[in-house]
Order: sequence, then C-alpha cells, then structure tokens
Amino acid sequence: MDEEKKKEGVSVKELEGYAKKNRFEVFFTLLFVISCLFSFIFWGPMYSVFTLAIGGLLSIWLPAKVEAFAGKMAETVLHKEGTTQLIVGAAALIVAIFVAPLIFLLFGLHAGKSMIGLAKTSSKPE
Repeated sequence: MDEEKKKEGVSVKELEGYAKKNRFEVFFTLLFVISCLFSFIFWGPMYSVFTLAIGGLLSIWLPAKVEAFAGKMAETVLHKEGTTQLIVGAAALIVAIFVAPLIFLLFGLHAGKSMIGLAKTSSKPE
C-alpha cells in the first residue's frame, strides 16, 4: 500500500487538508519565498538586507512599540472572518511581489523582537 502511494504522489485532497491544518505555515512560507524571489528581480538583495537590518535595529531600540504594533496587526487580522483574512493574505502576497523590501522590514522587526526576548529569558539568573 505504501509503495503504491509513493508512486502516485500526493493527492489534491491531502494538500488541501495540510494547507487547512497548517495555514499560517503555508502562508508565511509563500510570503518568504515570493518576497525573496521578487526582491532579486525588482530590487536587488542590497535593499532587502538593508531593510531587514533596519527592522532588526528598530525592534532592538523600540521593543515596546514593535510589540504593540505586531500585536495590534495580528489582532486586527485574526479576529476577522475567513474571507477577510484571505483578502488580507492575498494583499500581503501582492505586496511581497512589488514591494519586497517592506516585507523584509517586517521580518527584521519580528526577528529582532524574538532575539531580544530570547536573550532576556535565557540570561535570567536561576
């Protein structure tokens, strides 16, 4: 049975089930890949790395503001109905195509916030 399944591949129904169960992982994977590819096509890697670094620096120096911004953004999107979330997701993917450095700025903001949080929790004395 497993041999037959390996030969056939993955069915559309299995892909749909996986995408429904792991929608955030699928969305952010698409967002990362699309913004990376179109950054090389339209902007070049310099702008993406620069905006990533700016986002990281901003989140290090203004962690409360970044935390409030990220929380408000997530709350706004995730408390809407499914259709609205789909529209916001599609808009984010379009932004990833045409303004990829903006997506890298958001990546930098979240990465810096996460690294500072990790450093603070790891360095607490026991």
